[in-house]
Amino acid sequence: MKLTRKAISLLLAVLIVASCACVAGMSASAAGGTLAKYYTTNSGGKAGMKKTITIDGDGSDWTDDMKIASSGAWDVANHWKGAHENCLIDAAGLYAAWDSSNLYIGMQYVNTTDTWQNAGDASLMDGGKMGDLHLVLALSVNPSSTGLSGRIATDKPSDKPVYIWGDQIDYKSHVDHLFYMSTKAGTGTPGHFTVADSSGNSDYTTHCGNFAKEGIEYKMYDGNVGSTIWGLNDSQSPDDVCSDAADWVDYKTYKGSKGVHDTKYDSFYEIKIPFSVLGITESQLTSKGIGAMTLCGRGESALDCCPFDLSMVDNVKGDYAQDPSTSHEKDDVDEITAPLARIGKADGSVGPIETPTEAPTDAPTDPVIDTEPPTDPAPIVTQPEPTSAPVPAKEYTYGDANGDGVVSIKDATAIQKHIAKLEQIAEEYADCADVNGDDQISIKDASCVQKYIAKLDGAGYTGQKFTKFA
Repeated sequence: MKLTRKAISLLLAVLIVASCACVAGMSASAAGGTLAKYYTTNSGGKAGMKKTITIDGDGSDWTDDMKIASSGAWDVANHWKGAHENCLIDAAGLYAAWDSSNLYIGMQYVNTTDTWQNAGDASLMDGGKMGDLHLVLALSVNPSSTGLSGRIATDKPSDKPVYIWGDQIDYKSHVDHLFYMSTKAGTGTPGHFTVADSSGNSDYTTHCGNFAKEGIEYKMYDGNVGSTIWGLNDSQSPDDVCSDAADWVDYKTYKGSKGVHDTKYDSFYEIKIPFSVLGITESQLTSKGIGAMTLCGRGESALDCCPFDLSMVDNVKGDYAQDPSTSHEKDDVDEITAPLARIGKADGSVGPIETPTEAPTDAPTDPVIDTEPPTDPAPIVTQPEPTSAPVPAKEYTYGDANGDGVVSIKDATAIQKHIAKLEQIAEEYADCADVNGDDQISIKDASCVQKYIAKLDGAGYTGQKFTKFA
């Protein structure tokens, strides 16, 4: 009997070691594996197409011929940790077009959880939309220029790097233009960031362009412009993003326990950027090509991107500092190393962008892009100087209606007094009080704050950080 027990113990020990080795192997594959076939970049050589797009919040201008990258649906941290959260960030596709004067980018985000959730539950709260979060478009226009680091230059000593809008994204793949905006189009002041120094840092003044002044437009369309939405259905591990054999379904046709996906929960963003802002012409775009990626996060870290980068799932099982029931992906530091999708020319074998022999009619008269890497900290792309410098961005917290830096019962009371017209909430903190994202301050917001304090579900965006210009 003793021998039998000893043999069983040895067998169990072997199995435990084997199991640990298997888990370690899976983690290694996720960290450096090859993505499943559903993740594509410039599939079939597609690099966008020439077409004028009207930025009107209508997705009918966009077609599959313009898709330059695909990412999986329901491949985000919430799938494996934090499915109870009220907001889902899930990038699914990237599109591109251009005409003689402008570049057009389409960014498709999805919320396919309606195939198994009831409307109004968890990530389908607030109409299933993302609310006021951080949407980023990263472009690589001149690959020989100094790339952006994702950080802000500062003279103040700090234990931590200062990131653009607080998003902890380190761009290791080359990008030289970053467009930060709200997923709630029309909210806040979006910014166009370029390189300010030789370390690739930017700033909130001379290297932060204003969308309106630069002629940049963007709007959101409630829907999905793609013919397919391939995504994970039932997955037990983020390693499935590297497995063709995982449970992949087309959410355009798949029927879950709650039915077929309704694309009203999806969000498509279209943006127009004049070539003059990028310092290039149409001919340079089609002969050299540029790179593009879309990213999105809650204000501390990116949670998904397209083309997909494995840094989006490298800390899924870790704990979020403010709430261990949700994923560390919300506040980890993401190093972006995935190649960007190409626009204008599909292959990435490009050299430096040459200065055009004739400047476009709407471009600055001086050359805007050098043919050699910079020898001083000045940026390669010279932005038009704004008539007045933008005010530095400031971080706020949803629910902090009285502006004292914490979310407490005082904030619920402040909202109630505001509704009763007894004491008005300061205009600066009005966005903080709208915690359910319906563009108004009501008793629903006070209730959400109270639920947050009591650690109950249904607290809206309460407790989440966001950045805007004060």
